This record gives sequence, structure tokens and C-alpha cells, in this order.
Amino acid sequence: MDKVVSYVCDLCKENLSSRQTRHKIYCRVSSLESSFVCAECSTPFSMGYEVTDRKQSSYACEECDKVFYSKLGLKCHSYEHSNAWPYQCKQCGKGFGTKHFLKIHMPKHSNERHYKCDICPRPSNIKKNFITHMNIHDEQKSFRCPQCDKIFSSKGRLKKHMAKHSDTRPHKCDVCHLNFKFKENLQKHMNIHDKQNPFRCEQCNKSCQSKSDLEMHMTKHSDKRPHTCSKCPSKFKQKKHLTRHMKMHVNISL
Repeated sequence: MDKVVSYVCDLCKENLSSRQTRHKIYCRVSSLESSFVCAECSTPFSMGYEVTDRKQSSYACEECDKVFYSKLGLKCHSYEHSNAWPYQCKQCGKGFGTKHFLKIHMPKHSNERHYKCDICPRPSNIKKNFITHMNIHDEQKSFRCPQCDKIFSSKGRLKKHMAKHSDTRPHKCDVCHLNFKFKENLQKHMNIHDKQNPFRCEQCNKSCQSKSDLEMHMTKHSDKRPHTCSKCPSKFKQKKHLTRHMKMHVNISL
């Protein structure tokens, strides 16, 4: 029996829920002309995904019972429990199951911005993020928070934002039992418990969660005070201390 094939564009793929995609296989396709037609929005496109039905075999994680439809998916997921990522970003410490996902991640640390929005001044160095961002300017495709009225470019980003309005912290550290709202915060926190943590202070051996946290910590070992108040001669080691100090000048002027 021949497999049933359809196509979706990048934008529609981004907005599909996990329930809609979990039984499908998505393979990248491209052509010189817009020769593919999106099954979701009926728009012709030149770069997107070929969609076929996935076989119903599944692989369950023994730690959390989460189900995956490929051995590779289960293997990559297992690193979340062991924190033994085979590929790790040297700049922020985030781990990845494949070299491909690390490569996709690396442009986030680049200062180059190849994609510029014509409506607002927000640039992007990743095409996928730029396409998703443009949803904000489209009332029919944007996602608005019912509590604070903030607009988001995708359903996933709105769902992540809603956690800020909740007191639920579903991600628990198995070592010190701290709870976190977001999985990435837990993953970053786990560096503290890793003896091979690349973000450890060489002067006092303090273990930090990320490169930025380590850089901020290192100011404690320095006499430099690069952040100067524009209202008075006061100087500070960290920007957040200057920001807090500036509020004093606001209160005095009132």
C-alpha cells in the first residue's frame, strides 16, 4: 500500500500542536519554485515539510512514562534525566541530543541579524524565529494572554508565558528538591550538582548555573566598578545594583 503524502509550510508546522504531529513524520523538502501546496493553509511554498503517517510502534521512558515514536526520540529524551548530553553549548551550557540541534542553537549567540522586520525594529538571526515573530503583527494568527493582554507569535510561547501567572512548579530537582516552573531552568540548575560543571569559579570554587551567572559572580573578586551613576559619583560592580540605586534618585525628585 502506497503511503499517503501531504505537505505543510514552515508557519503552519510551527503552529501545529503536539497532538496533531505525534503520529506524523516530517521530512524537510525544498524546490526552486513554489511547487508544494500547504495542506493547512493551501498556500504554495518552496521550502517546508513532507508529511507521512507514522507507524504506531512506540517507546516509553522508564523514568517518567513519556511515550516516543522512535528510538532516537527516546534516546535524546533520556539525557534529560541523566544530564549526560553528548553535545553541549560551550557558551551557555545547554545540552543537546544531536549535533544538528546544537548547530541550530548556536546562532542564538551570534550578534549578526540577517532577518529584519519591516513593521517593528526587532531583528533576528534565525529564519524560523523571524517567521514566527511576524504572527505578532497579524491579529488572526497572534495569541493573546487573557490575563495581561500580551501578544505572542505562537501557541507554544503563549502556553509558556501562562506559567508566569501560575504558582505551579512541576519540574523538581532530584538532588536538592528545588522546584522550577520551566524545564530549561531545571536543566540549567543541574549544573550546580555536576562536578564537571564548566561554570565553576577558579578562585573560590563556587558552582554557577550558566556562563552569565559566572561572569556576574566574578565581579565579586574584582575591584572594578564599571557601572557609574549619571546623577552622582556612585559606581557599582553590577548593573542591577546601579538600576536599584537609580530608583533612589527618582524618589528624591518626586
